[in-house]
Amino acid sequence: MDFSIRPARIADIPHLAYALMEASGGLVEAVYEGAIPGREAKLIVEHLFSRPGTTTAITNCLVACDEKRVLGSIHAFPMDAMEEDGPPDPLVSEDRFYLYEPFMHMHADGSYYIMAVAVYREFQGSGVGKRLIAEAESAAKAKGFKVMSLHAFAENQGAIRLYESLGYKESARQPAVEHDKIRFGGDVLMLTRDL
Repeated sequence: MDFSIRPARIADIPHLAYALMEASGGLVEAVYEGAIPGREAKLIVEHLFSRPGTTTAITNCLVACDEKRVLGSIHAFPMDAMEEDGPPDPLVSEDRFYLYEPFMHMHADGSYYIMAVAVYREFQGSGVGKRLIAEAESAAKAKGFKVMSLHAFAENQGAIRLYESLGYKESARQPAVEHDKIRFGGDVLMLTRDL
């Protein structure tokens, strides 16, 4: 399959929201569901990418595309930037902070963090995900990073197989939070890879 990787553009925001929601296994839906009455979670999540100066900003995203369409995307940045992130998202109510618990207890300080990578189902298995991750790793190396990191649900075996095939190894584990929107139970893993 012939495709290229490029920085995300404003028109790609719906694809970035899809990737974040898909990669989060329902966590993002649980956090944002009902944050704006009458608006579906995907439309609410799209606002994240237009918040300059935050880790969720569109400037931290790449997309894979062919001549006609977006095939998938990746969202990656220095993990330490999360501590210096801009103002808190006013759409996330304090009563939902507990949903982030497993992720907040597992850090790979000094790493370059993959927050989300997702490929549309019809393009999975064609090398798009691997290439997106390789591009993020290349960007990390160019910036002097020595370690990559990401979180994944242990039950998401397809994602785990992909990451392990690329050399990522489990470095920490926390129980997942149970919520009717979150598609995976069990544990949340932190996976790391030396560059």
